[in-house]
Amino acid sequence: MQRSGGVSLPNSKRKSSSTHHSGKEQRLEQNGIYMKSSTLLQRESKRFCDQLLEGYHEPIGYPCYPVDKIDEVLDRVHGLNEARLQRDVTPWVVPSAENLFFSGVAGLDGIGEEINAEWVRCEPMGLSRPKPDFTVGLRRSAFRNEELEKLENYGTPQNPFYFTPDLSFPFLICEAKTGRIGIDQADTQNIHSASIATKAIVNLYVAAFGREHEKTKDLLGRVLVFTVSHNNRMVNLYGHYAVAGMNSSDVDGHDTVDSYQYFRYDIAMFSLSMYDGRERFRAYNFVRNLYDRFAPQHLERIREAVGSMQRPVPRTGLSFAASDIGLDEGSSRQSFEAIASQENAVFRTPSEPASASQKRDMANMRGQLDKLLRQLQEQREESMQQLEQRRKESKEQLEKQRKESKEQLEQLTGMISRLQESKDAS
Repeated sequence: MQRSGGVSLPNSKRKSSSTHHSGKEQRLEQNGIYMKSSTLLQRESKRFCDQLLEGYHEPIGYPCYPVDKIDEVLDRVHGLNEARLQRDVTPWVVPSAENLFFSGVAGLDGIGEEINAEWVRCEPMGLSRPKPDFTVGLRRSAFRNEELEKLENYGTPQNPFYFTPDLSFPFLICEAKTGRIGIDQADTQNIHSASIATKAIVNLYVAAFGREHEKTKDLLGRVLVFTVSHNNRMVNLYGHYAVAGMNSSDVDGHDTVDSYQYFRYDIAMFSLSMYDGRERFRAYNFVRNLYDRFAPQHLERIREAVGSMQRPVPRTGLSFAASDIGLDEGSSRQSFEAIASQENAVFRTPSEPASASQKRDMANMRGQLDKLLRQLQEQREESMQQLEQRRKESKEQLEKQRKESKEQLEQLTGMISRLQESKDAS
């Protein structure tokens, strides 16, 4: 901070929040994520989003205060921390699927949720590892055993199946932030998380059918994940989808196709406090329709892809699957993520050189490989010992049988001799 004539002046080197926000958008775009819509969004998907806004669901399981106190609550949480906002306001905006299930709403038993859970089993796309305020996805019980075997064999941090240890394929993500700047931060975090979730579904179809298959192409331009951003005054609803990447050239000048690009569609924006509260439960109604109408489609879409995958060869010896591998704190971050967090940080710290990060990642992988090789060698030695022990036991048993047979033969020969002598004597 510089001072002039007793007046404090801001340091010119300090980045403003808007500059920091634009820096995040730039990193997202470098990873193919764009905070805007595309003309390639399918009309059918647009109509479906409009249909999700229709109807009315009476809110079930109010928070711990009467409905006529909402205006007072909205005023009181203004300027307070996010925890108060999530506790007092979010349940009116995004109802809990599990609470609805326990309240008797049918058809939600396969839906699970996480609160402030870090996505430890997926690779980020330009920002720090997601940790949404509220995430809704599929529980393990939503899949059959054969489907789980295929998914666990398929899943990696680059192609995640489980995003947290207990939740797979998220389809609804909510971020709650205070103030107008806060809701912009929520939008940024949401599009990052939603793009990772969208990419997971597209990559699943590529693995199951191939990039050029009709079913894979039909996913492009179709909303696959939804997000909700809100503060104590307004709610933003978005749909997220993928499109084919633009043609580019590699270092040799050959045309290549970048995998996919990710966009969002502005579905609606509601006010929680204006218009005499007429829009207050519009987001709640949208989410209820999402649970009833989109969640079954989401599950069936994943099952369709999994059904076309080959069943994995049963594992012997080492009992681990690719989906069991998570990203640790070091290897999960891209080289520039050491300077970026989901919070609106002001200063940046020096980032680790990419070469050093790669060396550390290689060392971690080498350590894991050495550990697996040691386990394999130990199992091999144990198997050889067991085999040798069985051979020894078989040899001893065979020798014992031979000895017993010889003794029985000698006894039988003696009996025959005695019978013959008795016959001759008579």
